[in-house]
Amino acid sequence: MNNLEIERKFLVKKDSIPYNLKNLKSKKIIQGFIYFNPAIRVRRVDNEYFLTIKSKPNNYKEYGDLVRNEYEISIGKNAFNDLLKLCVGKILYKRRYYIPYKYGKKTYIIELDIFEKDFKGLIYAEIEFENVKNAYKIKVPDWFFKEVTNIRKYKNTELSICKNIKNVLKY
Repeated sequence: MNNLEIERKFLVKKDSIPYNLKNLKSKKIIQGFIYFNPAIRVRRVDNEYFLTIKSKPNNYKEYGDLVRNEYEISIGKNAFNDLLKLCVGKILYKRRYYIPYKYGKKTYIIELDIFEKDFKGLIYAEIEFENVKNAYKIKVPDWFFKEVTNIRKYKNTELSICKNIKNVLKY
């Protein structure tokens, strides 16, 4: 199944998060990349397992990484473990928190990713949209630090092959 993913990504500083994370719904994520163009990812979300392919759609190239095709299928635990061994570079570990954000008449879900292990200290907030117009129309929360939707070094694929982790954590 082909899904169009329209998503903006922002850096967040931990001390600016206006929520007690213990009170938010969250899931543990482990992911690695088998290939990079298109991005082929295996991911564990708590006790669910997925194989995902992401690519840039030809008719949306002017939007950079804001718009991507996303194909995702559910896989079993054994398949995940086998495919994880094929991953290139670092395996990424993070906890994702889900925060409702009302803007106008619509409620969006902010996915707040707090990285662990190699990237401890890196925090992203992502918001998905139903169309490009709404992605640019929304006023994002004040606690978002810097938009990094189209900054390559903050893509998960790039993190997995990152040589200078300190450069990513400096912001």
